[in-house]
Amino acid sequence: MGVWSAKDVAYAGVIAAIYAVISIILAPVSYGVYQIRVAEALTVLPFLYFPAVFGLFIGCLIANIFGGNGLQDIVFGSLLTLFAAYLTHLTAMIKSQKLGIALAPLAPVLINAFGVSLYLAPITGMPYFFVVQMIGLGQVGACYVLGIPLLLFLLHRKAVMHHPY
Repeated sequence: MGVWSAKDVAYAGVIAAIYAVISIILAPVSYGVYQIRVAEALTVLPFLYFPAVFGLFIGCLIANIFGGNGLQDIVFGSLLTLFAAYLTHLTAMIKSQKLGIALAPLAPVLINAFGVSLYLAPITGMPYFFVVQMIGLGQVGACYVLGIPLLLFLLHRKAVMHHPY
């Protein structure tokens, strides 16, 4: 986590761009109470690579500018993503890699479900715990159903690339 190389900055930028583009292109399902933000599958990346924490933060910030839920979503939604991404990074330090992988998407699911709902429920006029459930279901779909296979693929690819032949 020391000094970043140009490669680290570039990777963070690419992650930010991919997150923002996926969210904006899939806008009908990326925002609101009934959402599955497909870009949230990328929230597993901090498990592998610390600069992804900031790439996700910037990508979410850009995506939320286009989301239509106002300044609260731009500021708080992005900060919640930053916090969840950092916690995901910490799961890589769990001694059991299998447990770490299983827990990697948990912070984005819980933090977004409970945190985003704090401002989205009043914006939409829907009950808080209903919004928690809806956001939570979308997050489980994006982070576990899409994110875990992505993480496993990247871990496998990393292992193959570093295998001494």
